Amino acid sequence: MVRAGDGEVRDITRATVPQVTDQRAQGNARVDGLAFVSAGGQPRLDFPHAQLDDLRGEAGGLHYGATDVTLERLTGRLRGVDWSMQSASAGGFWLRDRAGRFEMTIDRVELPHGLRITRAAAGGIELVAPHASFADVKLSIPDLAALRRAPAEPAEAPAEPSAPPAPAEPPHLRQEQLRFLDAVSGMLAFRLAVALDLPVIGKRTLDQSIKVAIENGTFDYKQLEAGLNWLEGAFLDVGVERNRFQVGWRVPIFGQTTEIISWALDSDATAHAAFGRVPLRALADFRIPSMRSGGGKAPAKDGDKSRLRSLTLGDLELQLHMVAPRNLDVGGGTIRFGGDAEPGIVDLRVSGALVHPPAPGAIKAVAGALDMTLKDIRLGGLQLTADRMTVGPIDMLAIAFDGFRPKSLAAVVHRVTATNLSLTVGGSPAA
Repeated sequence: MVRAGDGEVRDITRATVPQVTDQRAQGNARVDGLAFVSAGGQPRLDFPHAQLDDLRGEAGGLHYGATDVTLERLTGRLRGVDWSMQSASAGGFWLRDRAGRFEMTIDRVELPHGLRITRAAAGGIELVAPHASFADVKLSIPDLAALRRAPAEPAEAPAEPSAPPAPAEPPHLRQEQLRFLDAVSGMLAFRLAVALDLPVIGKRTLDQSIKVAIENGTFDYKQLEAGLNWLEGAFLDVGVERNRFQVGWRVPIFGQTTEIISWALDSDATAHAAFGRVPLRALADFRIPSMRSGGGKAPAKDGDKSRLRSLTLGDLELQLHMVAPRNLDVGGGTIRFGGDAEPGIVDLRVSGALVHPPAPGAIKAVAGALDMTLKDIRLGGLQLTADRMTVGPIDMLAIAFDGFRPKSLAAVVHRVTATNLSLTVGGSPAA
């Protein structure tokens, strides 16, 4: 039912728009006038002004909604899916994955230069806006491992006790995808706390704060060893061994170094290490000998008195900025940080603590701004492209850890603005 003036339409998609596979939207609408136009075999509906309340919909595996939506000069073409409007705004917007892999809420969405909604080539619907502004954005990903899996893919089953151990190195190093960090500079500070049982000497502990400078994405690893207290740090050995940046222990004067924790180095990182520097991005590929692929602690052998009791990287303080433009491949697409005249990262500050044996830890970050270009970024059932996107201030980005492995993510962003934004909801990512 449609009434011009102060009318009402319930379940507006089913009332006026042909169905698209796996698409549905409904809500309450109030319109100020309505015109039906049929010219050149292209019938359409024109609404000078429309107000939607309690909008709810779904597209593929995604659910979305808004408490209120305002549309100015709305035009709907009745063959296929083709809606356009001169401007639009929405309040109380939310978006979540049907499988519960992520949820996003936005306090206010503003589209001052209009929006067009069409059917995407890969299925689903595509929203295109010349300019978009989002206020108070909140994102929650309760299980990062589940987000990387397909919705119907089951979680990995625990390994049988008789299963062979995981290979020493992953098939692909994470640092290869983090080359954008080669353009950052700043300062890294942390508190290193180690407890060891050593043969003959017995229990030894170290609890000390260390600070190193980051230049062009690398740090001088020799500063770490130089900063250790001589008496308690004498049993620690920091260096590069067989293409790995390693922190280990050894009995002073004699004895072979035993690995506590190490990080794999790709060919470029190995070249930097020859000059006493290690890329920051290499810290993504860590190994702790007592850890297995499931994150558990290997049982100590009977009579083994030389082992790591605990390792803590606490009071972490990382300050970074990026000037040169750099690319990051993620989500099947590319993020380009910065441009010829714009810094990519402004005043990023990271804090937190990580512990081993695996226990709850967290890393939190705030930032002045991130300046990016996005190309075909996928998140769940979404695909996003933007000529330019400015994010910030970032009020909070928190990643929860179990030991050194990330588990969940939560973020709060004060404002996001985008130009030439294209958002595809639903559809086939392979098409």
